[in-house]
Amino acid sequence: MLHDLLAATGLGLCIALAVHMALPHRARARVDLLLRRIGAWLQAQLDRLTGWRRRQRQTRAAALEAERVIRRARETALREPGDRPAGEWDGNVYRPKSFDKPKKPH
Repeated sequence: MLHDLLAATGLGLCIALAVHMALPHRARARVDLLLRRIGAWLQAQLDRLTGWRRRQRQTRAAALEAERVIRRARETALREPGDRPAGEWDGNVYRPKSFDKPKKPH
């Protein structure tokens, strides 16, 4: 049964290629364009079907990372003033004292 199916598929493909080669140049170009468009559409559908899992995974990873950063910032803000690095606030930007003096590169 499987051998018959494979043989029929191979025969159909050979006939389709023979008909394609026998077509005039303009008709062959139109058929090629049509097949390219169908292939691109199928590829887009496959990407759409398989891409939702990747998008879902990336969304979940981004949410976890944002939650971790927020938790770390809250823990830092709740520390005692003596535990925090020395620095000053400029609007909503905190500049530690260690950034004030540039270190020599040598």
